Amino acid sequence: MRRIGCHVSIAGGIVNAPERAGELGCEVFQMFTRSPQGGAAPKITPEIEKEFRGQMEKHGQKECFIHAPYYINFASSNKAIRSASARVIREELERSSQIGAKYLMFHPGSAKDLDRKEALKITAEGVTKVMDGYKGSTELLLEVSAGAGNVMGDTFEELRDIIKLSGYDLGVCLDTAHIFASGYDIRTAETMKKTLESISKSIGKNAIKLIHSNDSKIGLGERRDRHEHIGEGKIGREGFVYLMSTFDLDFILETEHDKVKEDIQKLKDIRNKL
Repeated sequence: MRRIGCHVSIAGGIVNAPERAGELGCEVFQMFTRSPQGGAAPKITPEIEKEFRGQMEKHGQKECFIHAPYYINFASSNKAIRSASARVIREELERSSQIGAKYLMFHPGSAKDLDRKEALKITAEGVTKVMDGYKGSTELLLEVSAGAGNVMGDTFEELRDIIKLSGYDLGVCLDTAHIFASGYDIRTAETMKKTLESISKSIGKNAIKLIHSNDSKIGLGERRDRHEHIGEGKIGREGFVYLMSTFDLDFILETEHDKVKEDIQKLKDIRNKL
């Protein structure tokens, strides 16, 4: 695998995303299916579904992945927010299955008014609510958080607990900027080995299904989410060499589009030298 792509815009409709991905040099890509900030989701009609699949083939895109909206919060003390979050994620799973997306990843949310144990419990309950009775083809992934504030899932141990409590064998999306911000180092062969040991002892290496490949504007363990172009941040190019040597998975960039084509090429160059 190790196919490389980035997050692309759905301006004008999701059917435009595969062409944008192809123009950027993507082999796979990520998108939203609705506004990440809120509002009703545009309907995916059979005509849109057919056109989207045709555009995927036309522009050589092997897979697409869906990112859930940002406002999702399974750890909120407000039951209505938790219920709405579960409803939206279930909708997104169904919508993603319609168009043949492989994965849907989401951030578990933030526990502002609850202790960690209770927040883990209700987060897992939300995941269970989403998954109960689901029969679609798209797989749900938990994304590792950067650790800012009281966000959930900023350690592999917390992700393990959420997965275990939910009763469903979910996969994980590993974001390099997020794990770096949470204190997991990948900059040298030795630190990559230690991070892999942490993964293996908690969720297991095979639980990692997708890589969000982003350099970081902030330092190790500084617990903020700030993406940087590959090789221009605090992780550095070598970190991505070690990462790509470790994981035979698809790599998705979420860097600014001013230089995302260059980032895609940098990752392809690393891959070609392995």
